[in-house]
Amino acid sequence: MLGLYFLQMLLSALLPTPRRQLRPDDTLHFTFLIPALNEERVIGATVLTLRELAPEARVAVIDDASDDATAAIMTRLAVQDARVSLLSRTAPQAREGKGQALNWAVQQLLTPLQAAGADLSREIFVVVDADGRITPGLLAEARAALADGHVVGAQARVRIRPSVTRLSPRTLVGRMLEQQQDLEFFIIRHVQRLRERWHSVGLFGNGQFMRASYLASQLARGVPAWPDCLSEDFASGLEMRLARPENRMAFLESAVTQQGLPDLRLFSRQRARWTQGTMQCLPYLPRLWASRVPWLARLDLTYFILSPWMNAVIVLSLLTQPLRWLMGTQGLVLDATVSAVITALNIGLQLQWVARYQRENGLSPARVLFTLASLPVYGFALFLSLPMAYRHHFTGRRTWDKSTRHAEPGESLPTTGD
Repeated sequence: MLGLYFLQMLLSALLPTPRRQLRPDDTLHFTFLIPALNEERVIGATVLTLRELAPEARVAVIDDASDDATAAIMTRLAVQDARVSLLSRTAPQAREGKGQALNWAVQQLLTPLQAAGADLSREIFVVVDADGRITPGLLAEARAALADGHVVGAQARVRIRPSVTRLSPRTLVGRMLEQQQDLEFFIIRHVQRLRERWHSVGLFGNGQFMRASYLASQLARGVPAWPDCLSEDFASGLEMRLARPENRMAFLESAVTQQGLPDLRLFSRQRARWTQGTMQCLPYLPRLWASRVPWLARLDLTYFILSPWMNAVIVLSLLTQPLRWLMGTQGLVLDATVSAVITALNIGLQLQWVARYQRENGLSPARVLFTLASLPVYGFALFLSLPMAYRHHFTGRRTWDKSTRHAEPGESLPTTGD
């Protein structure tokens, strides 16, 4: 596992960015899908920003039976703008997870398109989080990537918008976690560029593009585009690859930004959900290896699916170390030279990523030191999330721990009044 990890990181760092030769397809139509549950703090600003940066696109907000003013804000915006719509889910179907909300919404939107005889291969759905902000060049880059008819999905780069809270002892850990989340997505950007070479680009919950013709074909076969699991985004990418071997996915350098999670408890719960969701994808392995998906993509996806299970061995070893001491045994002990080499490789990889991150963002020396000091905090938070994920998985707990978002200063927010 360590060998595969080091190989993936090395190739991701060294290989150049693939270049696209296709001209943008200006006939594509985009519809943004925004799942929303109690998002009154951010939903208005998100919709207004999308309408400003992508005036030709439609925006559909999926209200999943919110208790707050989300529906009222969206009702007002939909009255004011014909290209904005509100899709309302009600109990008992509501609040069944993000994937369920997306599958339902797509069916609502595809029906009138099919009735009008629209060319679904030119209709593109874009999943954006309730706090998502696209960058100006995103749709233009998506038009170029999706000009290839074999590309049925694409994933934008993700960036974290830092909090504007003043750095203090109270906010220190949260700001460190935010810094590491952006660094993490910076590393993922390079891994995604590598994956694009062998057609295993992973889809995220934010900045996810899907061709409507693919979605319609899945629904016609009775297969949900977003499977019922806690990592519906990753599973949706698996389904896309398995539906037809010629299906391709692209990675987009233009970014979609989102808020970070500047809270140790919430961050650990989020990562526990991500880990548990990946564990739920284990049944895909037989289908993956029985398919005609390129073998490098199969190896990469298999490594990703098995990672939480292999990490469980490490966690179990650490948690049982006191018991082994009591029994007078040491368990599996690596040779000192091997341990030193592994440690040096890991530190070297982390330092080169921080150096690349510094070059891209022009970080000051103080900010670089802050980023380096944040690495142990991030590692500790990830370790906290693993036992939680295993406990939830093996006890059958599948509750969606929703991210908490905050209003951002300087953004114009629509009111709910007349």
